[in-house]
Amino acid sequence: MKIKLFYAVIFIAFVLLIFFGQSEQAEAQLGMKISPVRFEEIADPGKTIRNEIKVTNNTGGKNTFYVYLRDFRAEGETGQAKLIPPGTVTDYSLAAWIDITGEGLELEVGETTAIPYAITIPADAGPGGYYGAILIGTLPPRLMLESEERGAGMTVAQQTGSLILLQVRGDVVEEARVREFTVDKNVYGTPFETKFLLRIENLGNVHIKPKGMISIKNMFGKEVTVFRVNDLDANVLPNSIRRFEEKWAGSNGFGRYTASCGLTFGTAADLGGAGKQSLFAETTFWIVPWRIIIPGLIGAIFLSALAILLLRLYRNQAIRKAMAQAGLGHVRYVKKFEGPSPALHFSLILLVVFIMMFLAVGSFYLIFFA
Repeated sequence: MKIKLFYAVIFIAFVLLIFFGQSEQAEAQLGMKISPVRFEEIADPGKTIRNEIKVTNNTGGKNTFYVYLRDFRAEGETGQAKLIPPGTVTDYSLAAWIDITGEGLELEVGETTAIPYAITIPADAGPGGYYGAILIGTLPPRLMLESEERGAGMTVAQQTGSLILLQVRGDVVEEARVREFTVDKNVYGTPFETKFLLRIENLGNVHIKPKGMISIKNMFGKEVTVFRVNDLDANVLPNSIRRFEEKWAGSNGFGRYTASCGLTFGTAADLGGAGKQSLFAETTFWIVPWRIIIPGLIGAIFLSALAILLLRLYRNQAIRKAMAQAGLGHVRYVKKFEGPSPALHFSLILLVVFIMMFLAVGSFYLIFFA
């Protein structure tokens, strides 16, 4: 009994050791916190901008942090920033203008420190956008003289950073266009969820922040809903495309709908930009309540057939009654066939129309929704 108890205690202690070891490891992997994560500024050539970033040690233990400078550019259409060595893209390079300490910063657990830095814009800097990043890592830079970076290499175990978007005043080019404004389907059933895809291309030399509204109107021109686009103030970098996705959901709807997207972008002239500009795009889609229409068609066909049958029974009953009153009840009445009556002819046409509509709706459903 004592031996079993001993092994049970050893097993529990082993499990607790693993648990706490994993917890400490998880805390150690939390990394660090940096703020702000994005800094935007408009300045004149020759000006020096001074700012600071705050770094908090969340690595789970005392650690030393190091500063790295990088340029960045857009990667893909979802707003991701691709960090690149300083000077790789000379048109938009900013890292070379940033002056910040290169010494390691030793921080206790939970300690926060502010790191000052300065951005000195050359007097001959051309107007437009310049983009760089200040990264904080847990390992010191490692020179890689054999690489194309010529000593600007780095080794980072954990890293986080602050993106800097700088606009130099002057005759900047702010130009953009809507590359795409579409919905994921042409026809929706009910309930519905409409997904809008908006792709904006920046043709200028400075980042833009397109913001606006999407308005949806029904087939009678009445506005049924409106919602904002780019509430997060996302930027579109020069020579890149940024995609924005929005949704509109509801339980009821019918007919053709028109979605209109209106956006504005650009920097006001008194702030060194080219002034506010507008973008506009439209797309259409249909909402068809199949769950109501299909049973309705089936019910209409059934009621039409029932009405035709009742009319024929009523007519035959009326004829028999008239013949009985005339003393001809023992005579069998057989009408010479002269083709279908106008009422029957109309009923047959109506039945055929309903059948064709039912087949068309059924085919449409199978193609788009099955």
